[in-house]
Amino acid sequence: MFLRVRIQEGRRRGRSPIWLTVYSDLMTNLMLFFLMLFGTSRMAVDMQNTIYRSIRAEFVKEEDMFMKKEEEAIQKMVDYVEERRLSGFATVKVSELRVKIMLANPVLFGSGDNELKSSAIAVLHQVAELLMDIPNAVLVEGHTDDIPITGGKFHSNWELSAARAFSVIRYFIEKEHLSPERLSAVGYGEYKPLYPNDSEENRAKNRRIEINIIRIP
Repeated sequence: MFLRVRIQEGRRRGRSPIWLTVYSDLMTNLMLFFLMLFGTSRMAVDMQNTIYRSIRAEFVKEEDMFMKKEEEAIQKMVDYVEERRLSGFATVKVSELRVKIMLANPVLFGSGDNELKSSAIAVLHQVAELLMDIPNAVLVEGHTDDIPITGGKFHSNWELSAARAFSVIRYFIEKEHLSPERLSAVGYGEYKPLYPNDSEENRAKNRRIEINIIRIP
């Protein structure tokens, strides 16, 4: 009550004490919370247990629904890779922490370039459709082989890998309208190879984009 009076006096004087408004709302919510706890504590034990079980059941139900939605989205991507026979340039790895979609660079980008090829759009569109079904955060990683860059607009594999990862994110935001808050990108250059860079075949496998869907525990 005192805070409300102070706020009204401040408004009459032409001031707008925003912090008082926020503080008073916080105090009101805390008071209601503790009143609810107090009221619950005065109930019979059976009634308390019934309320607690109902609250717990709601949380479990929401968690189960989210996990089911996440699993369905993951299975869609696995099926897409298998049915379209994309195993030559796309693979999906599922773990407890993340779903990793690995795409070979030749399908996405030209040599030394960070502009998406037209052949990349269909695959990225399918990934975006999967991401629309779930709220998970997404980390896009760029990787290259160990051959140094000579000439061109990039001075190192680090810069090239980062630029390619950001190109994928830019596509997701501008063309698929995914929320930017969910997306992040990083370039690792040649420093996280899948295979030793001792043959052209292995170097081709190391040139890749990884789209990591972070799973919510």
